[in-house]
Amino acid sequence: MVMVDTWRMQLDGWLRQRLASTHETTLNQRRVFIVPSKTALALLAMIALLFLLGVNFQNSLVYGICFWLLALLLLNIFYTWRNLAGLTLTAIGVEPCFAGEKAVLEVALSRPGQQPRFAIELDWPGQDHTQTNLVTTQTQRVKLSHDAGERGRFRPPRLRVSTRYPTGLAVAWSYVYPAVQGLVYPKPVDKAFDPNGNQQGAATEDGVEIPGGSSDFSGVRGYQQGDAPKRIHWKKFAQTGELYTKTFVDYASHDLWLDWDGLPMPGVEIRLSHLCRRVLDFHQEQRQFGLKLPGVVIEPGKGEAHKARCLQALALFGVADG
Repeated sequence: MVMVDTWRMQLDGWLRQRLASTHETTLNQRRVFIVPSKTALALLAMIALLFLLGVNFQNSLVYGICFWLLALLLLNIFYTWRNLAGLTLTAIGVEPCFAGEKAVLEVALSRPGQQPRFAIELDWPGQDHTQTNLVTTQTQRVKLSHDAGERGRFRPPRLRVSTRYPTGLAVAWSYVYPAVQGLVYPKPVDKAFDPNGNQQGAATEDGVEIPGGSSDFSGVRGYQQGDAPKRIHWKKFAQTGELYTKTFVDYASHDLWLDWDGLPMPGVEIRLSHLCRRVLDFHQEQRQFGLKLPGVVIEPGKGEAHKARCLQALALFGVADG
């Protein structure tokens, strides 16, 4: 098993030197590999057997069948190679995701000229697999998913592009190293610790509503013993003959801070998971908030762009550049 792993690492290193990582890759003659399939090998064995029979019996008809089958095999190998050669694969990008989810890579497959291409397969071993045709369009966009792994940057591994068209007697393939990367955000907890739990009330356009205030009129309620006379709604009393008390509220600022130092739990990843949940919750509630991490401060804001900045900061916290 160790020898197999070593061989695979050496093969991958050789392929990386031969097939550089780029945004756009054209499958030229240097990049396309082709071998006969198991069916083709069986056909070759049958051709060899027929040839021996032809030699033994000096039968020209058997010779003709042998050469005809061999010509068909070689022609199929050529057409299989031509179905893949010349295609251009462009890496568009990787969609952000959360740790433990699937990262989605989007690529564009383009054909030169008007020659249609059939049954082009893209896959990662043990991961996603897809097949597409290029018949009526010059370019086809394709998405594939791969396990994202841990928080940080996701770099797509070696992608295999292959075809068995038209008969399956040969397999042509190439490897592509997409020169793109995506963000893997921390996995959010189901329910986060609220570092701003001391603020009560609902969020409104004016801020966080704090009941029992004195500045802004909120409504009326039934009179209770001890209510100040200045808060009695005399106009309502004149209309109904019953006493009502006016209520007021104050508003706290929208600007809430998600602070790394305000979390009591130990561990980097668990803190990031709690902060990630709060970012998602505050964004859904359309609340204005800021984020404080060691060495990173994002000023209060809201909206999709602000959420993306905060999630990016959480994803790359403590991750080396590169």
